Amino acid sequence: MKKSKSVKIYFNEDMARKLAYVAKNEGMSVQNLMVFLARQKISYFERAKEKIKDVSSVDISEFENEE
Repeated sequence: MKKSKSVKIYFNEDMARKLAYVAKNEGMSVQNLMVFLARQKISYFERAKEKIKDVSSVDISEFENEE
């Protein structure tokens, strides 16, 4: 099983409420909304700029391990 990584994100209250509103209206949790948005951004990047092939050397120290 692949290990998951987590990152803590801080939003101002207005943005947090708006994200919660969007998530609720899309029938998902805020966490799932954030994962969805991250996947969309990665997909857009790969279409617009370049396919991401080797990420083994990328520093992910901002992330925490999740088992």
